[in-house]
Amino acid sequence: MSVARIPVRSAEDVWTFTQRNVPLWDILESFPSDCIGPRGPADAPRPYEVKPVTLVTDLGWEFETDIQYGSWVFRPRSPKQPGMMRWCRERGLEPGDAIEFEPAGERRFTLRLVKGAASS
Repeated sequence: MSVARIPVRSAEDVWTFTQRNVPLWDILESFPSDCIGPRGPADAPRPYEVKPVTLVTDLGWEFETDIQYGSWVFRPRSPKQPGMMRWCRERGLEPGDAIEFEPAGERRFTLRLVKGAASS
């Protein structure tokens, strides 16, 4: 697998990524299909065993997560917990940056910000 990239194109993207979450629908094929979990606790379980992935951040911490079915975002969604929203807030996203996910082993991905790289 190759590096998957999500561009941060605008101030609206920065707001969405830091206040809501990072939509993954454009790069879903970069992750194992069995890491997609149910939408919420009241939903029926997936027809397979959901196995999380680990994201190793460029901020020195990592988190284990699945992808929420239908919303196509990583859990946990709270910025108070180690997760995608917290990383986006702490990383200082700006328009023109890109978020990269690089395979780093079985079910492990390196998560990093590339400054000024969204158009490259």
